[in-house]
Amino acid sequence: MTNSVELTVDRVIKGGLGLGRLTDGQVVMVPRVLPGELVRVQLRRRHKQYQEADLLEVLVSSDQRITPACPVYDTCGGCNFQHAIYDEQLRLKNSILAETLCRAGLCQEDELPGLMGAPLASPKPFGYRQRIRLQVAQGRAGYFSRQSHDLVPISRCLLAGEAINSVLANLSARRPFQALLDLASAIELLENPTHNSVILLIHYTRKTRPGDHQAARLLCQALPLLEAVIFSVDGQAKGPGFNDTGEIPLSGLLVEFSLSAKLCDQPLTLALEPGGFCQVNLGQNENCIGLLLEWTRGMKPGKALDLFCGMGNFSLPLAMQGWDVTGMDMQRSTIRSAVRNAEAAGFADRCRFSQESATKAARRLLAEKATFDCLLLDPPRSGCAELIPLLPGLAARRIIYISCDPATLARDLIGLTQAGYRLAEVRLVDMFPQTAHQETMARLERN
Repeated sequence: MTNSVELTVDRVIKGGLGLGRLTDGQVVMVPRVLPGELVRVQLRRRHKQYQEADLLEVLVSSDQRITPACPVYDTCGGCNFQHAIYDEQLRLKNSILAETLCRAGLCQEDELPGLMGAPLASPKPFGYRQRIRLQVAQGRAGYFSRQSHDLVPISRCLLAGEAINSVLANLSARRPFQALLDLASAIELLENPTHNSVILLIHYTRKTRPGDHQAARLLCQALPLLEAVIFSVDGQAKGPGFNDTGEIPLSGLLVEFSLSAKLCDQPLTLALEPGGFCQVNLGQNENCIGLLLEWTRGMKPGKALDLFCGMGNFSLPLAMQGWDVTGMDMQRSTIRSAVRNAEAAGFADRCRFSQESATKAARRLLAEKATFDCLLLDPPRSGCAELIPLLPGLAARRIIYISCDPATLARDLIGLTQAGYRLAEVRLVDMFPQTAHQETMARLERN
């Protein structure tokens, strides 16, 4: 076969790609391989410093390789690591994180054992997602294939919870659902754990009409697990929304999940409006909160600043440990949820939430000469580079940074270390098993 070559995989790098070399030293990147494997690949696209390739055959396989459980794994672009046992997935992701830190100059290789704790494994390697988003094309719903916008139709996702898969399978056979898909660009299925139900969010390409409303009602009547159908037009989940009886106000429709009583020493239920942000892996979210509380347990509770607070996911557990928390977020619905959650938990006196960008809030607090004992940063994938120079003036002894992108995390950590903070501990949190996505928590101490 033209451009077919054999090579040995040296290591796995960011994005879950295996890196090998041709006999002339040219770097080749290929998906779905593991370190040490001898593979035959099809060279596909040449770049200045490397070539892309597709996997044709594994000639000598790793003892960490398994048969992927998903029937569309070879074509779907959603997962990267189903061919590896779970312990190997953790090892690979941890090594990618370690390489990122060393390459950024944040530590030396011999310092890694003292800096990086053991990865936090997900309680569920499969069936962990509380929310999935499927693209829609030509009346079919699915995920994009690898490195293209070709659709891979699915009626079941192994990463999603069972309630989501049950609703998805039943939706696919319903004529009203097909009518709605014909005018949708994407759909989201959100499990509502406390209600034992699922909410369907449809991203619509035009304003809804009475026929669309009737189709939504019929779906809710036919599927007991389907709590509501919400239409999102122009990128915002403003409704209308429908259940089995008719149109419903979105203000009364909440996604609720409970944290275990042992985590915060008492029960805590958090709620958010559909379309608001929460972690998709609720079991692993508890592990993140647990690590946050572990990292703050040795501090005398004082003032904490949560600059990307969302609906209070981290703010409220801190308040329950005696901290006074100030939280900001840009999304109005999440701030409404944060205020509501604090009031419901009985900690409104310890929590102050406002709709404000993190950078604007930091500048305002600096002007007010406000100081804090602990700063919490959980920014979007792009990180918070513009915020970093402002943080030293808030005088926090400890900063805890939660990141979903190793590259922007490394960039921001460099800024914080240059601003007078020492990187004390880094932990990989495997929020997204079977995929190459990484969540990381880092603890920094003021020098």
